[in-house]
Amino acid sequence: MSSYAADLDRLHGDALVTARSGVALASSRRISSPEHPLHRFGLGVGRGTPSDGEELDRFAGGLLGLHRDLLRQGIDHAMTHLGGRTSQGSSLLDRQLVQTALADVAVEVRENAVLPTGDAHARWRAHQGLVDAGRLLLSLLGASSFLVSGPGGDLHLAEVTGNVYLHPDRESA
Repeated sequence: MSSYAADLDRLHGDALVTARSGVALASSRRISSPEHPLHRFGLGVGRGTPSDGEELDRFAGGLLGLHRDLLRQGIDHAMTHLGGRTSQGSSLLDRQLVQTALADVAVEVRENAVLPTGDAHARWRAHQGLVDAGRLLLSLLGASSFLVSGPGGDLHLAEVTGNVYLHPDRESA
């Protein structure tokens, strides 16, 4: 099971939180849906009665926190990985554009943590900022981001989960 799936289960707690659309995502151990494409990434997809607004608000804040944590871990991974790779006799981490991109990801994570997220549209904007930062991070790592040790799989799960639970259209569904 991916670390993201396990963290998502902890965020759910004892009761499974279901989005306003009636969709619930959790680890494939918690929700068995082997026929669903997300199963290969360790997520199960289920349906149920939408959770109440207060529970969804708490869960939304937790999802954003998990996404920021993944990006922090991804920055650490990128610094180690890129610091060990060389091109034309110098470390990739010594490249100004690489440093700038890593700094952009780090700034987004820091700024995102203090954004007001009191309504669905603000949470969606926060999620989109984290998605963009994650994609920038993955572009620095290239294909290695999707190796078992890379952050690509968990960042993909965070994006999909946020799309299900944080999309503002889901609130009116």
